Amino acid sequence: MMPDKIKIFLVDDQKIANFITQKLLQTSNIDCEVLAFDQPIQALDAVEKDLPNFIFLDLNMPKLNGWQFLEQMQKNITSKVIILTSSSDPADVEKAKDFPQVISYQTKPPSREILQELILG
Repeated sequence: MMPDKIKIFLVDDQKIANFITQKLLQTSNIDCEVLAFDQPIQALDAVEKDLPNFIFLDLNMPKLNGWQFLEQMQKNITSKVIILTSSSDPADVEKAKDFPQVISYQTKPPSREILQELILG
């Protein structure tokens, strides 16, 4: 039996940012299913139903920012979170370490090599 495809959620209020990350993933030879969300609240609901392997999460979003998303994400959800943001603020990098789900902090856009390393190990 084939293993399930890697499921990846992109959560960014800027559709163009999700589009770029999606294109990078598609051209990185990673066999994955990608769902993009520009409404973090919808993404949060979907995470609990779909349990993606990875979540690429922006920090600066209206209504629900990345930190609030992480706080509301249930503790029992085992999705690995990669913060993907335009912020290179050292305070944000430090704060990310408070969340065990966060495996990496990257600035946009990520390189194909970084994506492959994070997802394929």
